[in-house]
Amino acid sequence: MRAVRMPGMSTVPSDEKDDHRQSRAVPVRARAQASRSAIMQAAMALWRTKGFADTTVTDICKAAGVSKALFYVYFARREDVLLAVEVFTMRDAHQAAQAVVSRPYELVDVIAAVIETLESRLRHYPAELIFEAVMETYRLERRALADDADPDQLTFLFLEPFRQAQRDGKFAARTDVARAARIAQILVADAVRTWAANEFRGAPLAHTLAEEITALILGAGA
Repeated sequence: MRAVRMPGMSTVPSDEKDDHRQSRAVPVRARAQASRSAIMQAAMALWRTKGFADTTVTDICKAAGVSKALFYVYFARREDVLLAVEVFTMRDAHQAAQAVVSRPYELVDVIAAVIETLESRLRHYPAELIFEAVMETYRLERRALADDADPDQLTFLFLEPFRQAQRDGKFAARTDVARAARIAQILVADAVRTWAANEFRGAPLAHTLAEEITALILGAGA
């Protein structure tokens, strides 16, 4: 007896339909990622040659070969591209901190490792771009505070390394490590801003700045 198919009923098994939908979704995601990456790469190339202030969204779109409408699908503002580029990458800095805490260490060693990693990466960017990135992090922080954001979001650079250091006894048990991380991050941002404004002239930041931050936050904790 031949099966009767009701109107609107698909003869394709549901698992095959799901596979088909997923197979179509993969190229869509790949194209989306490619478009987003093209925008970021075009922006970086223009910022290196024209500077941040003189590069418009229109310039970026032309260089990336995308429409403005597509640009605004991924980024609300030009500054959001700057944040997406991750000038201040946390991944590498935190990996450096993890390498330090895997062996005998002091708090100053963790701080120096984080700053040294940032400093090494920042030297690959134009000074103006670093300055703008620092200023944008201040603006982002201000918006987060206005929106009553989780305070931990404002201490992303040092919070996890400091929590580990506290577990290892490098801080007094009663120390507010979130506050300590906040202080350290503010001091690093200010030092980087000054360093970039001076076109990277002067001695390396890491060890002197790490010693200053360590003395301040341990002194405050005491």
